[in-house]
Amino acid sequence: MPSAGLPARAAALSLISGVTLHGRLLSELLPKTVEHLPEGDRARAQRLASDTLRWMDRADRALGPFLRSRPTDRALNILRLGAVELAHDPGSAHGIVSDAVDLAGASPETKRQSGLVNAVLRKIAQAGPEGWSGLPVPRLPKWLRKPLLADYGRATVEAIEAAHSAGAPLDVTPKDGDAARLAERLGGTVLPGKSVRLSGRTHVSVLDGYSSGDWWVQDAAAAFPARVLAAQAGEAVLDLCAAPGGKTMQLAATGASVTAVDSSEKRMARLHENLARTGLTAEVIVADALKWKTEARFDAILLDAPCSATGTIRRHPDLPYAKIG
Repeated sequence: MPSAGLPARAAALSLISGVTLHGRLLSELLPKTVEHLPEGDRARAQRLASDTLRWMDRADRALGPFLRSRPTDRALNILRLGAVELAHDPGSAHGIVSDAVDLAGASPETKRQSGLVNAVLRKIAQAGPEGWSGLPVPRLPKWLRKPLLADYGRATVEAIEAAHSAGAPLDVTPKDGDAARLAERLGGTVLPGKSVRLSGRTHVSVLDGYSSGDWWVQDAAAAFPARVLAAQAGEAVLDLCAAPGGKTMQLAATGASVTAVDSSEKRMARLHENLARTGLTAEVIVADALKWKTEARFDAILLDAPCSATGTIRRHPDLPYAKIG
């Protein structure tokens, strides 16, 4: 009988392989990969995939001494997933190894490597967290690391890599603007600008007030532009590059009449979901802002263009591995 954790691990493996083997982004893969899972398993699959991609370089270093040759791509991703999960949850070693073996046995590509997966992950489990923590901070892929070294030097690049491995904090924005009350409710810390920072690793969807739309996930820095704009009730405001909608919801919560424009249909679907969950309203338009035309007039326009700096890797560890060529 399959274990309770197998569906989430299987979905995580599909996500990891989609990124590393096909150059896809997690944001593209997630809807179809996890839509069949219960909410808790969807969150767990995403977390496992993100953790594995974030720590993949260290996982490869941990696995190296136990591999005489490189296994198939799928088997290697199973081993990476298992190694990272063993490092973060050593108390669940039996279930982790057992599910990894089941994942290997489920595909003709890796069925004959089930024994290898079992043996290697058992050795990783025996080494314990100490063997993992003694390894270097994960390095960026060579295609990205090499030019950064040339431009900024080793010390700066290693500091960047340390920041990436630490991951991004979880910040949320209260719908009613009462950050102090939300921080008390969720056990978080109030940040400048009325954001709340949560501590620990948790499934966002199970937190108090998520399903009722009392707050939404939004980086504290990303929340500042809308607060500086200070939209007023009744004003017409245009939000360009709007998806996935944190700033749109901030603007709508003031009582402003908001028009949200973004070129990504998939990301705008998330905005629709977020608006429905929070009970806020906005006119949502999928269009290229450079080509979109309207006769409407606006009291204010907010453009917080997407960031392409390396700091985005801290929250999106799939980015360095979604590059092909």
